[in-house]
Amino acid sequence: MTLYEHKKQDAWSPGRAVDFTVVQASGADDPRASDAGRALMNFVHERTGGGARLLKRSDFSPMDIKPYLTNIMILDMICDDKGAVLDGVIRLMGSNVAAYYGEFTGKLISEHASEAGERFVASAQAVIDANGPSIGRSDQSIPDGERLSVKTCWIPISDAGGAITQVLGHIQLFNYAGEPLPSL
Repeated sequence: MTLYEHKKQDAWSPGRAVDFTVVQASGADDPRASDAGRALMNFVHERTGGGARLLKRSDFSPMDIKPYLTNIMILDMICDDKGAVLDGVIRLMGSNVAAYYGEFTGKLISEHASEAGERFVASAQAVIDANGPSIGRSDQSIPDGERLSVKTCWIPISDAGGAITQVLGHIQLFNYAGEPLPSL
């Protein structure tokens, strides 16, 4: 059982998923990813010698991914000794992501009351299991009854020794017609 499951509150908050999947990306041009997700995977592909190694934090600066910063999260993963993701610390949360989920920069994923935290942990685990990018999708509703689709792209970030210690996530909201929602 993850730390998230131990700390989960019963209160409802935005982000209740109707359906959620996360899968290994088939490549930098995986059509299941959002346009921005594919652009980020291609950026990583170029920075890592065609995917020959994992991305390191020293491989990029925020200016390199400026067009995507509002929809970005960087998570420091907390894993057990077998590599299972237990929780994570949100190091960076873009303004669009924070506007939808609430501001959680510097907090544990387990402090988020909705199912979104569970999806973040599952997505981080998928990155570790694949040893590469993963793509997620969930269909959600918000309190006023509007239904949204969320596409995510999760990219592993390794330390100098090659161990995955962080995940770079791009989160994009879409209406059910498949159109990206404007910045919040």
